[in-house]
Amino acid sequence: MISEFNRFFSSKSLASTYKPTFVKCLLDIGDYKPDEGSQWIEQKNDDYIIDLHFVAARFLRYYCPLLFKFKLKQEATKTPIAVYRILKEFEKEIGVKSTPSKKFLCSEKFAGLRQKTIREGIKPQVLHRLLNDCKIYTIIKGSDKIVIKKEIVDFMKNNRKVLESALNHMIAGYLEKCNSSPNISTKLEEKIARTTLKKEEFAKIISMQNSCCFYCGNKEQSFEQEHFIPWNFVFDTQNFNIIAACQACNSSKLDKLADSIFLEKLLERNDKLERLSFGYSREFMRNLYESCRLEYHGGEQELWKI
Repeated sequence: MISEFNRFFSSKSLASTYKPTFVKCLLDIGDYKPDEGSQWIEQKNDDYIIDLHFVAARFLRYYCPLLFKFKLKQEATKTPIAVYRILKEFEKEIGVKSTPSKKFLCSEKFAGLRQKTIREGIKPQVLHRLLNDCKIYTIIKGSDKIVIKKEIVDFMKNNRKVLESALNHMIAGYLEKCNSSPNISTKLEEKIARTTLKKEEFAKIISMQNSCCFYCGNKEQSFEQEHFIPWNFVFDTQNFNIIAACQACNSSKLDKLADSIFLEKLLERNDKLERLSFGYSREFMRNLYESCRLEYHGGEQELWKI
């Protein structure tokens, strides 16, 4: 059993993120709530019989933020992978402002979405292919079900954190080949809190702006810590990317990328900062801005202006 996982993690090449994401979904078999798909799991003696609807709900949930929140490419070509195409088709029903819960995606409302994911994504792209690398289940022919031994489920439950970390490492390694977005491994972790600068550090930035909004220039009494290059792209908080913005500008900009005239203003501001992170340079900031424009904001999309 352990040798099968070792064999999988020793694999040197991935054709997509499907295989590690599928295994990541299987980790839930020994650790789920009753309203998160319990109707699709049946235990018979030392076997667990799993309906693929259980896996599909989690499969969709893992890919949702990668597509809608972080806008990460899954391939080198413009043709989207099946799960991205399916998610886009059901975008309005799912909602994109936050990652949907497992309970939400396990509801009857999304039976068609799950079945489409099984039929067009899971079965043709991963179900049989994964067995070449990791024989931890068997497929029940003529059905949408698999069988997993109890000892394997127990092993996954007892070693969940280690396995999840290893799987995220595999997924991040693949995504880094298709994207220049920073901190991809961190983006795969759930419940990462948005960070801010310390009050005294942000106060210095406000003072440098003469208590005026970085964007509109209006004098204000209070300011928002604004990530100039959006948080969802950088997933990090550094002083060289934080400016003080009024509430109106902050609410208007949201996660958009500001026009290049503001980039030039930021570069000049950063030249005056007392301490900058190791590796920062004007060239670094320009490259980060351009990567965000092309990969996150959208190269054809209009940049945000006042």
